Amino acid sequence: MRLALGALLLFFPLLAQTPPAARPGAGTVRTDQQPADMKAYSEAATQKDPAQKAAALKKFLSDYPKSRAVPSAQRQLIAALVAVKPEDAVTQVKTFEKALPAPDAAALYRQLGADLKAANKLPKEGEKAARRALKLYEYAPYAAQAKAEAEKDKRPVPAEAALRARFQVQRASYVEALAEALNAKGDAAKAQKLYKEALQANPALNNSALALADAAAKAGRQEEALGYAAQAMLARTNPESRKRFYDAWTAAKGSPKGAEEYLDQRHKQVFPLPIEVTPYQKPALRSNRVVLAEVYTGSGCPPCAGADVAFDAVLERYSRSDVAVVMYHQHIPRPDPMTNPDTLARWKWQQGRGVPTYAVDGEVSNRGGGARGDAPEIESLLRASIENDLLKPAGAQLSLKAAQNNGAVQVTAAVSGIEKPSENLVLQFVLVEKEVRYSGENSVRFHPMVARAIHTVELNKTTSLSAAHAFSLDAVSAALKQHLDEFEKHDERHNKDGKFRFMERKDQIDAAHLAVIAYIQDTKTHEVLQAAYAETH
Repeated sequence: MRLALGALLLFFPLLAQTPPAARPGAGTVRTDQQPADMKAYSEAATQKDPAQKAAALKKFLSDYPKSRAVPSAQRQLIAALVAVKPEDAVTQVKTFEKALPAPDAAALYRQLGADLKAANKLPKEGEKAARRALKLYEYAPYAAQAKAEAEKDKRPVPAEAALRARFQVQRASYVEALAEALNAKGDAAKAQKLYKEALQANPALNNSALALADAAAKAGRQEEALGYAAQAMLARTNPESRKRFYDAWTAAKGSPKGAEEYLDQRHKQVFPLPIEVTPYQKPALRSNRVVLAEVYTGSGCPPCAGADVAFDAVLERYSRSDVAVVMYHQHIPRPDPMTNPDTLARWKWQQGRGVPTYAVDGEVSNRGGGARGDAPEIESLLRASIENDLLKPAGAQLSLKAAQNNGAVQVTAAVSGIEKPSENLVLQFVLVEKEVRYSGENSVRFHPMVARAIHTVELNKTTSLSAAHAFSLDAVSAALKQHLDEFEKHDERHNKDGKFRFMERKDQIDAAHLAVIAYIQDTKTHEVLQAAYAETH
């Protein structure tokens, strides 16, 4: 189940571009030599010819049966066999099933059904695979595996209610897979029933939403079709789902006017905050610390949804005099138009393994991400860490002011009372846009506290100083535009042929919704001594 739930998280490589120079204290990216099993897996998985790839993957599975790459190799082998001889793929999955826990076998059957459908091969076997997957995917083995993995990783065992909720979300994708198989063979009535069941459990299933939009449009129910088309786009925005929605909107309304406001409303209906937030009550031992909570995220990162939503709850629970939040967007695993050279430099300095990565006062959590339904668990961990730090005295004093004047954000800060001066200490100024509206591939539409530019001041062992900086909004926008322009011309990972184009370009700054966050950090230990937040009045 680890791969069924977290394959994206475990196998996302570091896809972000990193500029040649990072801020003071930036480290180098780790380049550990690959173990023999991972090297063999990489060589097998990159074979171009499907038959050769299948043979190489079989050899890998025989040579390294205990490698952590085995689940990924099994999935790739099924895909290769579907391309070469689909009957062998069916036989192979049945063989794998004998040695796998039920949740893992279910995942392979689901993939087999999807791959056969995509290849338009063996439709009866594809339906059988989808039915077998759904039958195998039951709560008891799922829960047992989840608890065992938590204990093995020395993580808290999820509460029963959280496990059941997560299971229902995962099971929805298996229901959708069967609906797809039935729809492909023309059994529309049964398929629509299953699509609705799947969407009820997991509103982020855009294939179900698109299928129901098609069915409603065919039946002449235009408003219903529009609602489902909007949900499909919001669940997983891509060029197809965007076109489908805007075409449906224009057909129903006559012009594009009002489409964005409709999407805003629809998003709030379909994806409400899954966390009951209560305001933070300051205890008697509350210190003078302002906690810094950071998240490295990506609008094209499905597992980032859980972390992003958890940070939404953090922003709602605490005032900015308690917690300052910064979101650094990355091109991981897909291009993100809110990424910029400064967030890339910050990521390089962080030396993270994958997104989401988040830190409280510089201390990184290894919890990882998940679907929106995982947000309550992530938020509870964040809350415990934040509220523990709110009791700790700050390691320095920091006052901050920001104001807009003549097209620039003028920032002034006063640092004093540094208890442990160090050559590694820096003062960071981060210009953030308090909310950016953008629908990417992970169902998140509203992105708060988006880092737009960062300026670093070296403290050089001082115990106090005054610092000032001006963020020219024209210069910031120009840097954002230049980065997106260069990315569209060529990117080593995502855009080698130069044909990629962002669905929307987020290189313009909304001057009415800006703030500045400052923090004092040790670039060697990552410890944050104090943070501050200021509106740009």
